[in-house]
Amino acid sequence: MTATTHTPEAVDSPHALHTPVIAWFDAHARDLPWRRPEAGPWGVMVSEFMLQQTPVNRVLPVYEQWLARWPRPADLAAEAPGEAVRAWGRLGYPRRALR
Repeated sequence: MTATTHTPEAVDSPHALHTPVIAWFDAHARDLPWRRPEAGPWGVMVSEFMLQQTPVNRVLPVYEQWLARWPRPADLAAEAPGEAVRAWGRLGYPRRALR
C-alpha cells in the first residue's frame, strides 16, 4: 500500500475527501428501502430508530412489516403502545418502539 501525502491545499479542499467517498458510495451502496425516495421522512425515521445497535439484516424484515402495517405516523399513533412493542420483535431495546 502506498502512503498518501496531503498538501495543505488538498486537505483544505472539501473535494479532497468528498469526491472519493461519494464515488465509493455510488459504486458500492446497498439498495436499502429507507434510501429510496418513496421511503419519505417517516420511513427514514423508522429506520433510524430500528438501526440503533441492530444489524441491517435483522432490521429489514421488521422495517418492511412495520411500514406495511403503519404507513403513516397517525396509523401507529392510533394503536395501543403494546402493539408497537410486539411488532418490534427481536430488534432489541423495545423502548425504542415506544418512542
